[in-house]
Amino acid sequence: MRKFQFKLQTVLKHRKFKEDRLQAELGELRREEAREVARLTQLRAQLEDACAAIVDGLDRNEPADELERRDEYAKAKRDDVKVQELTLDAVHARVEAKRAEVIEAMKQREVLETLRDKQERAYVYECARAEQNQLDADASVRYARKTSSF
Repeated sequence: MRKFQFKLQTVLKHRKFKEDRLQAELGELRREEAREVARLTQLRAQLEDACAAIVDGLDRNEPADELERRDEYAKAKRDDVKVQELTLDAVHARVEAKRAEVIEAMKQREVLETLRDKQERAYVYECARAEQNQLDADASVRYARKTSSF
């Protein structure tokens, strides 16, 4: 008997390709997210250092203009942290959107794979049934020949 052939195999391959492409895009977005988290951590450390420098300056009775300069630097770092947090939120949103796309693509592929598996099981069952019918017919013919020769 002929080999099982899934009629929607081309569609299944396309969906698998699409899922793989989306997974690669998700991986790139996650790498970008990790870079943004590292940048935020770095900025927060710089802000802490700037605040510590202000406290140090106060302890050492530094001139007011030096303290003002350090305060301006700390404010700039605080602004940088806020901007980075917003950037990170945007990247998180893109990651979640891409993750939802990947999940949807996986569901679409799994639907076709389930259909293929179901059709393949039905095909195997039909093949076994046809083979059993052939064996029964062959046995009937042999029995008929055996009984007619006596």
